[in-house]
Amino acid sequence: MMFNPKNVTTKLRSSDKKALTANVARYAGLFIVCGLVTYGTHAIVELYTSAQNSHQQVSKLRNKALELSASLSEETALNKTLNDSLEEKTQSLEKLNQRIDDMENILGLSDNNPPQTIKQRIDTAAINSAVKATLFQLIPNGKPTPDAPLTSGFGTRVHPITKQRKNHDGLDFGASKGTPIYAPADAVIEKVNASKYGYGNQLTLNHTMGFVSTYSHMSKFNVKQGQFVNKGELIGWTGNSGLSTGPHLHYEIHFLGKPLNPRPFVNWNIENFDTLFEKEPNVEWTSLLNTVGSMVEMQVQLASDHSQDIFNTANHPKPKVTFDTHK
Repeated sequence: MMFNPKNVTTKLRSSDKKALTANVARYAGLFIVCGLVTYGTHAIVELYTSAQNSHQQVSKLRNKALELSASLSEETALNKTLNDSLEEKTQSLEKLNQRIDDMENILGLSDNNPPQTIKQRIDTAAINSAVKATLFQLIPNGKPTPDAPLTSGFGTRVHPITKQRKNHDGLDFGASKGTPIYAPADAVIEKVNASKYGYGNQLTLNHTMGFVSTYSHMSKFNVKQGQFVNKGELIGWTGNSGLSTGPHLHYEIHFLGKPLNPRPFVNWNIENFDTLFEKEPNVEWTSLLNTVGSMVEMQVQLASDHSQDIFNTANHPKPKVTFDTHK
């Protein structure tokens, strides 16, 4: 007998068909649920990853913001420091300008000069100041016996001993025996003459630019012939030697062998600088000032160049050269 499938199908009961349909529906639903779970899990993972990335980006942006804030604070602080420094430099420059103005006023520089840079103004002031200082160092000025009073002036007078009318070629300063005498300018001791007659013990100082000064009636010498002395250096002591009525110093100034009135030189100082040139016409002051000015200008320029060389060396040191002695 042959197998016939139709017979089997025919014989399936209706209850079995319902059970089969239910199973198919169950498995289909389970499959759908699994698919949804898988898709949901994948979506959650993607969202989590995206959230992590966003969090990292937010952290980076926050750190960048902090860095920018710190940098801004530093820039602000630096800007304030630079502004303070600029203000300080400006104030220093104003003070420097004021000091130069004051110096120019003291030196009597003309306000009609063309505008100059600060360096030029400093150099000009330095030269003029140095010229004056040099003149005071080289040309006799001030009293050789600072505290001694003037007792007799320059010019024609009746000699106190001979009673004859004659020229008095210097000034007399009344001073007790042993009063110190100081050099009124740099000089070399030209002559040391000890004598009991005439001018008595006498010193002759040879200054520069043709000026010579003499000191008479001294008690003692503190220098010797050929010795160089500086302005203000002790050269001896007053006395009463030679033809004299009492202790005093007879002081003379000569220019190219001609006696000059010492009083303008004795009274000469920085405050009345021009008065000497007005009161003493026997000296070619313009030529003398030009000569001293040229000397001083050269010295100032050399000093300025030397200072610049030192500055350049300090900021740009030359490479050290070494030698290999083992070859």
